[in-house]
Amino acid sequence: MKGAGTLASLTGAAIVAGTLLALFKSDRQSAATEEQETGLSIEAYVEDTLGLRFKTTPEIHRVSQEIFLARIEENLAAQFGPGGLARRSRALELMGFHEFAGRSMGEGLAALQSTGVRGWLDEREKHLLIPNDFNEENVEDRVILHGLLARLLIHQHSPMVIGRLSDDEWIAQSGLHSAIAESLKARLRDESRKAFEVPTSLVTTREALLASLPIYLAALGELPQERGVGRIYLETRLRTKSRTLPGLIEDPPQSTFELLGGDPSAITPVTIPAPPVDQETQLEESLGALQIQTLIEWLESYEQAQALALLWRGDRYRLFANTSGDHLLWVCRWETEAAAIRAAEILSQRHEKPDAPRRSFSVVSQGKTTILANCADDETLESIRKLQWSTGTSRFPDHRDITLSGGNLSSLR
Repeated sequence: MKGAGTLASLTGAAIVAGTLLALFKSDRQSAATEEQETGLSIEAYVEDTLGLRFKTTPEIHRVSQEIFLARIEENLAAQFGPGGLARRSRALELMGFHEFAGRSMGEGLAALQSTGVRGWLDEREKHLLIPNDFNEENVEDRVILHGLLARLLIHQHSPMVIGRLSDDEWIAQSGLHSAIAESLKARLRDESRKAFEVPTSLVTTREALLASLPIYLAALGELPQERGVGRIYLETRLRTKSRTLPGLIEDPPQSTFELLGGDPSAITPVTIPAPPVDQETQLEESLGALQIQTLIEWLESYEQAQALALLWRGDRYRLFANTSGDHLLWVCRWETEAAAIRAAEILSQRHEKPDAPRRSFSVVSQGKTTILANCADDETLESIRKLQWSTGTSRFPDHRDITLSGGNLSSLR
């Protein structure tokens, strides 16, 4: 397995010296000097930088750490539904993210939003939460407050409706929103360079957290970082003037495929045949291009992951159960048949523990589609093979009949 540094490796498009000094109105004076000379409040400074105005006066509430964590957990439950994170964790484990075995996705996401941070946007209540000891006079907290107000301003103009977005949309849009706030904070840190010469405790705490999280969650945490794809997407479009900042906020990407540089018009919806009546669907979702890249790198290499992620054209997975246990069916569409074959070869790599319960597993390619099934028993796998697929009238082929190609990157296209 390779390291979890997928996003950290994307340096090619990340040459953004000076960060927002060159992107958000490069000829502006430093934030501290400007506030002193013009009398701009923090709110007005954030409005001026983002090119938008607060629709309502920002509300900021000081709360205890217990309330802070409780609100985060409540928002996550509202976004993913009762038991939704546990079901996603199981689906991802069956797909190949084996780190989720015995680990709570809910706890990981809560840690991602609370560890190494000193403030948070409550999207349901539409206000900001900060700890009781937050001190605006402290330069570090002051920078953090600018970022929090940027998140609130973005939310007022482009709210992500709780529980309405698909996972891929939620990752793409929350990643962009975080990237905007982090870029603004990077600009302010640069202007107060002496105060940030040594990494702060929050930065080191955050880095330690990302290193300890399952790779799926670490990829989310890396999106807004300097070399993360969220920041690269944002800063490249502002630097080239292909998009404006207000335009990005009010018309955000609908998929992580766009964050990676793909053309969203190339994505085609993927449907899964209806399950038999004796099977209960527990979850149906899309993994998305970013997490396809994360998984392929985990199983194979960054080079293969990058190539396949840009050839992804849509996917859908279903977690379902019957009397024999839980099962996963995942259908992924690619630009070429060669990509589908190569993906099947990589996804067939299993790293099960010796004492793991026996499961019936199959990965095949059919035209430009890869089909993965991970079932609790042979009978359920056989029922999946009998389903009719939209790629043709042929039935799900037996994986023993599939010849998988080698790993030459040039063969993918």
